[in-house]
Amino acid sequence: MPDGMKIQVELHLENCEECAEYYQMAIIADKVMNEEKNEQSNPFLSTRIMADIEELEHQKAIVRSIPKYKKVLKPALISISVAAAIFLGVFMGNIYNPIQTSKSIPIEMAYMNDAALESVNMFSNE
Repeated sequence: MPDGMKIQVELHLENCEECAEYYQMAIIADKVMNEEKNEQSNPFLSTRIMADIEELEHQKAIVRSIPKYKKVLKPALISISVAAAIFLGVFMGNIYNPIQTSKSIPIEMAYMNDAALESVNMFSNE
């Protein structure tokens, strides 16, 4: 800027607060832009981002390549296996504990039931 014009601008900025504020904002914006120009970027950042994107696309392709019947078949087989394991465990547990086929009741049980229904005085010798 020529010297004469520069002096006129400085005088105006001393007298006009609105223009002085605008000028300060322009100076700050200029500093910010210069700092951003001097910022060094990481040369490997874009390479890592592109590698991650390619990995995600590869994983999506793998998921799309699995047939739908396999997506249903695997959970179904797991459920059936768990049910079979539970059934087999219960079955094996019952084989060890033989079923009592005796229909007779021990005599002690008969007395216990009678005692609950009848008076205790009946058993005394009086």
